[in-house]
Amino acid sequence: MLTQFLQDQSIQNRPLKLIYQYIYQKGLASRSDIMNEVNLNRGKVARSLKELLDEHYILEIGHGDSEGGRPPALYQINPVSSYIIGIQIMRYTTKVFLFDLLLKPISETSIVMTLKHSPEMVIEEIKKTIRSYMTLHHFTIEQLLGIGIGAIGPLDPKKGIILHSEPFLAYVWENILIVDEIQSEFPVLTKLDNAANTIVLGECKQYPGYKNILNVTVGWTIGCGAILDNKLLQVDSGDISGYGHIVIHLDGKTCFCGKKGCLTGYSSLYAILDRIKDCSPAFYHDKLENRDPMEQIQTIIASKDPESHKAILDSSKYIGAAVANLVTVFHSELVLVNGPLIDQYPGYFEEIMGHVSLNVNDPKTIQFSRGNFHKGVGVAGAAMQILNHYFE
Repeated sequence: MLTQFLQDQSIQNRPLKLIYQYIYQKGLASRSDIMNEVNLNRGKVARSLKELLDEHYILEIGHGDSEGGRPPALYQINPVSSYIIGIQIMRYTTKVFLFDLLLKPISETSIVMTLKHSPEMVIEEIKKTIRSYMTLHHFTIEQLLGIGIGAIGPLDPKKGIILHSEPFLAYVWENILIVDEIQSEFPVLTKLDNAANTIVLGECKQYPGYKNILNVTVGWTIGCGAILDNKLLQVDSGDISGYGHIVIHLDGKTCFCGKKGCLTGYSSLYAILDRIKDCSPAFYHDKLENRDPMEQIQTIIASKDPESHKAILDSSKYIGAAVANLVTVFHSELVLVNGPLIDQYPGYFEEIMGHVSLNVNDPKTIQFSRGNFHKGVGVAGAAMQILNHYFE
């Protein structure tokens, strides 16, 4: 099985793993590509490729361009020699995807979090979904390479615990042993990380040419993940909520953390709703009050209330200033901004980028783009943790 192959640290297995890893990272590779990269002779590469083909770990899928002789055979990892589960746990939705080894989604499930969804209920729904995937796609636990989880924090990734997440719609998620709970039924490699990290991992898969990537997610709080020199910036504490508490207004309004002038207090969805309540009370009480937060956001997006529009666009200048500061610190080449208003509110992304450009040293050297949060990059990034673990 692939899991045993990837776990095998023996000297005899090392050339096979080097070749497999190179083919995975390259996507498609010829024999000469492999020889040049992994520093093995022709005979060793030929024997290793045959063994990988015989075990169905890789596939020969065509030929490359000829350089005067026979066109070279091209190799790719076998995408269905094993499977990976990716999970993203957010405030109002939990997503569970089944991926092949090329991180192509095979099945997708979204669990809408209601007032009834306790941690125990959500975990049972996740297990039920994984069981259904195994039945539907006819694979066993031996063919499941691992389960990657991205969740809102703070977390203890090493112990696999959601410590005390900022508010879910229902119940307090406090000291939830989520990795142990999942592994109690599915005894495979299971990795937990902050959702901001899994989102930027998923995004970097979409932009392979960049070494330094910054992703900022503007939601109910502010999330941030960074890739530096092709490596994920990790925080040992598991709490990366501090990015949302960058001070962008000295002696500004008091944040829930107790400090004054935090970015979260000006630009999170909670802050925008509070601002609308103050500046457009009639609209708030008529259209937003006593609705759940997701309905509130959809109502704001669809409305033509001028004060709400002003409140939303006004928040962009604070996000822009904070992003510019982070870009300067991380030397980011690619900057992505994610979130429901980024995706759906006309002009919001452009306003943010305008303020970033005003506050960053040389905006012409930086690529700015909307993120792909709505396409499930956070779930893909959670799955990527599993492959990255085996190739560390």
